[in-house]
Amino acid sequence: MKNLTLKNALDATFLTILVVFSILVYSTWNRAQLVKQNRLSVNRTSNINDLLEKILSSTIDIETGTRGFTITGERDYLSVYEDGNQNVSMWIDSLKNMTEGDTVAVHHIDTLQRLIQHKKQISALTIKARNEQGMSAAAELVKKGKGKEIMDSIRDRVLAYQQQELRSLSANLAHTEANVRARNLNFILFAGITFLSLFAAYVLLRRTTKALLRDKIIQENLMDELTFQNQQLNDFASITSHNLRSPASNITALVASADENSTVDDYKMLFDMLKKVAQNLNESLNQLMEVLHIKRKSVEKEMLAFAPLFDRTVDSLQGEIHRWEATITADFSQAPQITYSKIYLDSILHNLIGNALKYRSPERKPIVKVWTEQKNGHTYLHVSDNGLGIDLARHGSKLFGMHQIFHKHPEAKGVGLFMTKTQIESMKGKISVVSEPGMGSTFTVMFGN
Repeated sequence: MKNLTLKNALDATFLTILVVFSILVYSTWNRAQLVKQNRLSVNRTSNINDLLEKILSSTIDIETGTRGFTITGERDYLSVYEDGNQNVSMWIDSLKNMTEGDTVAVHHIDTLQRLIQHKKQISALTIKARNEQGMSAAAELVKKGKGKEIMDSIRDRVLAYQQQELRSLSANLAHTEANVRARNLNFILFAGITFLSLFAAYVLLRRTTKALLRDKIIQENLMDELTFQNQQLNDFASITSHNLRSPASNITALVASADENSTVDDYKMLFDMLKKVAQNLNESLNQLMEVLHIKRKSVEKEMLAFAPLFDRTVDSLQGEIHRWEATITADFSQAPQITYSKIYLDSILHNLIGNALKYRSPERKPIVKVWTEQKNGHTYLHVSDNGLGIDLARHGSKLFGMHQIFHKHPEAKGVGLFMTKTQIESMKGKISVVSEPGMGSTFTVMFGN
């Protein structure tokens, strides 16, 4: 079957099974018909034997009535004689109807009928002699033994007929038994052919399925690789545009804070801040370029400490912090480090802290708290602020959607939270938020194991 295609092999297998099944159905039906015929044959033989016994019994009644009347002269014996005459004719007619078309049976019945007719004639003569000439004349007829001779012939003919029926029945049963044995052997043969066909089809199907699965896995791997690379490029573009926009905004804010009344010390402080922002911007660019050249199946992970990344994020946001006199505190004592993607964790901290400053309340100075904890085998990162807050009942289902904006802000693009959620979930983690309008927000990141 090596040269057969999978479709042709399956078609051939099921065609074979269909043929075998059809033969088995026919064999079973034929066997049922034979059993039915045997049952009918048994019933026929039983009925024939029953009728023969009744014919013999009626003939005996004829003889008994004749002898009784001859010896006693009692008219009651004539009733037995007459009943025997009527019944024997009726049973012979029934036997003829049952065996119509059976030449062997017709021969037996004709012979039997002639003997019975002869018996009737002798009995009639004996009764007539008893009526007209007396018992002596009738006895003389009986003594001749003709009636007994005919009666013995009737018994022999009935016995011969019964034996013939039994032999015919035995032959039918033997023939049927031979057919049943032959069909049982055929069933075993057909079952073997079916099994071999199914096994051959199974082997071919399994071999072909393995090849198909192997090809499918290769295709899926290629698709996954392509999808992953596209995702990496999309992430790179989103992170680049989002992360670089904040340092550029901070540089602009720092430069704008200087005017003609600024002192040398003010310029020196601003220059130091600009230097930190520039350094962080350069490091971010270098990291992004390194990520662009990574061609791996999964995002590269490494052991990271939260504190240095947090400090880098705060340094890159110095312009916003200085401008709005924000207070940012952190506590990483419960979970100081984590195995994670550096660029993702840096982006998550930058987005969450940057959003806390971006969506500050105009009624108070921004206060941002960042802390970690270890709970139920997972590391959690919390970022809490006292900003504008979010109406979760109204916007909760759309909070992390692409281009979803819930506050009027000139720099709001609706990309940060969507990108953050995508990065976290790609690392098997989750992000949630608790917030009320005017009361601030607390974002919680559960990092995946």
